Parts: sequence; C-alpha cells; structure tokens
Amino acid sequence: MVARYYSELVSFFSRSLNDRDAARDLVQEAYARVLALHLRGTELLDPRALLYRTGKNLAISGFRHREAEARMLRTLALVRDDSTPSVEQHVDARLRLERLLARLGAMPRKRREAFILVRIYGHSYAEAAVHMGVSTDAIDRHVVRAVMDCARFRG
Repeated sequence: MVARYYSELVSFFSRSLNDRDAARDLVQEAYARVLALHLRGTELLDPRALLYRTGKNLAISGFRHREAEARMLRTLALVRDDSTPSVEQHVDARLRLERLLARLGAMPRKRREAFILVRIYGHSYAEAAVHMGVSTDAIDRHVVRAVMDCARFRG
C-alpha cells in the first residue's frame, strides 16, 4: 500500500498545500491513521480513496487549527501589523489568557467543549453538534451560556 500511492498522494497534496514537506508530513499521518484502522481489523475496501479522504480531512483540520491560533493571537493582541508587542502588551495578553482559561475551567464540560469547538476552532454549530452527538440547538444554548459566563467574569 505504501509504495503504490505515496508519490501520487504527495504530488496531490503538494499542489494543494504549496509545500512539499508539509505534504509529506500530511501523507505520512494519513498512512498512519489508515494503517491503525487496518490493524484494528477494519476492512479497507478502497485504501486509495480512504487515504485521499483522510489526507483532505487532515489538511482541513490543520487549516482550522492555524486559523484558530491566528484568531486567538489577534484576540489577545499578541500580534500587531505595525510593530512587535511591547512587554506591557505581552503581560496583558498573558493575563487575559489566564483569565479565559480560568473561566473555561469553571464551565460545565459540555458548555466548555461547545464553546471551544465553535469559538476557538471555528467549527460550525452543525459540525460541533455532530462531534458532540447533540442537536444544533443544544450547541447554540451551550455557546450562548459560555459567552455569558465569560462576560460575567470580566473585570
């Protein structure tokens, strides 16, 4: 399986990511996940298609993770277009991050999970609902309550 699809997958994801090294890493992770499925006894009817789908999911997940990091950095004012952050800005951002983490730690598990999926990782309510096994209305309620919890602790 490795020799058969590896070059094809690396070429495909190199074009998608514009980075051959990142494509190699992504393909390696896709192979690891598909191999893990195979070792658990899952029958692989079309390993090539599964490798492509796994690779695409990993690429999307990586993009979401990078976007979430960028959003968080912008939110915490760690990055400014015109200059590097001052020591005061860095300390202020660190304190705000610590307060946010404390607020998240005080929330009920499902509320915290919904908030992180939607507000930090950028998932849609529908995606978060599927991930958590609840309705989109439940996700909406959890996120609204989490935002209210965060607002209540401001100060």
